[in-house]
Amino acid sequence: MIQSDPTPLPVLTTCCKSSLNDVRALLVQVDKFLRAQGTPADWVEDMNIILAEVLSNIARHGYSDMSGRIDLEIRLGVNELRCRVSDQGRPFNPKLIGHRAPEPTRLREGGYGWFLIRSLARALTYHRVKDTNYLTFWIPVGHTVQVAALAD
Repeated sequence: MIQSDPTPLPVLTTCCKSSLNDVRALLVQVDKFLRAQGTPADWVEDMNIILAEVLSNIARHGYSDMSGRIDLEIRLGVNELRCRVSDQGRPFNPKLIGHRAPEPTRLREGGYGWFLIRSLARALTYHRVKDTNYLTFWIPVGHTVQVAALAD
C-alpha cells in the first residue's frame, strides 16, 4: 500500500498589473508568503532576485507601450521552489540572451538580469501559446549562485 502525505504543499497563485509599482507590490507579497511558510532564507533571496528580474523585464519590455496582467504561481516542494510566470506581452527568445556574464568594462544598465536568472534557476523554460508567454523554473535546495564571475 502506498502512503502519501495528506498535507498539501503550499501554493501562491496571484497576479498584478504590468506597472513597475504593481510589480514591486507583488514582490513584497511573494517575500511575505515565502517567509510565512518558513522557507529557507537562501531560497527566498534567490526567488526575490529571479522574480525581480523576470517581472521587471515583462513590465519594461513585454508591456513597454501598453498595460497588461502578469500571473504568477509558486509551489513549495520538499526540496525546491517551482515557479510559473505568464503574461500576454510581446514574445521574446530567452535562448539568445544571458548565457555569459556581461563584460564588466562595458558597465551599463541592463545585461546582467538574464545571466543572474540562468545562474540561480534550474529547468528554465519559455514557450508561447497563442498570445501568452509562459516562463517556468525551479530553485533547488541549498543552491547558491557563484557571483564572483561578475566581480572579475
